Amino acid sequence: MKMYPITRAKLWLRALISGEKCIACGEMKTKGESLLCSECEDDLKRSHLLICPDCGAYARDCLCSTQIMREAGLDVLIKYAFYDASDKDAALNRIIRRLKRIPDRLAFAYFAAILSRHLSVVCNSRGYTKDNTLVVHIPRSRKTIARDGHDQAELFAAAVAKRMSFPHRAVIKRLKHGKAQKYLHIDERIENVKGMFCIKNAESVKGKNIILADDLVTTGATVSEAARTLFDAGASAVVCICIANSDKLRK
Repeated sequence: MKMYPITRAKLWLRALISGEKCIACGEMKTKGESLLCSECEDDLKRSHLLICPDCGAYARDCLCSTQIMREAGLDVLIKYAFYDASDKDAALNRIIRRLKRIPDRLAFAYFAAILSRHLSVVCNSRGYTKDNTLVVHIPRSRKTIARDGHDQAELFAAAVAKRMSFPHRAVIKRLKHGKAQKYLHIDERIENVKGMFCIKNAESVKGKNIILADDLVTTGATVSEAARTLFDAGASAVVCICIANSDKLRK
């Protein structure tokens, strides 16, 4: 896993101060260059080296969005790895579960640094600048935030924005909680998220390029509904970035 100077320095300092444990398995790490122990780092590499059946690229290099996302105008999905929810002991699954419980800002910065390589290419090719671009996130329900004490998508979006030197704004408002998406069929997921979001201030997104951040994207139903809401408010373009994509068609 490629490291970056600032992130590497923070990791070494964190390991020195706290005797840092692996963010996946909880065991003590043997080095300070990663947030993972060697075994979990190797396991995570296997996740991001899976091949996309659409473009033939590794997950870490794949920019393919899901069919639902493309129908909503989202043609780019930048992700670190493909996620298999059935493999509960996999390093990536443990990380996703942990970040839902613990507001580990350095972990989000770690993934934002890795993903910024492709995001920078996309932004440069499309003319995204700090003056015409916003990073926004898919907000969790107030009930979920109260339970976990933080919104992991918001922390991830903030890390992406800082890495890219773009502004981050909480412009999307969740109007309803809805059922848990993971228990629903794809058609039920689409119906479940209809009318779920609104934009707090349409002027804030009008004419803007939007980087829509979420920690985990499955079929893309939720981010697609958010994208439609952004487009209705006048956004010029929307691309999506996530840590993992668990669309079953891509395994």
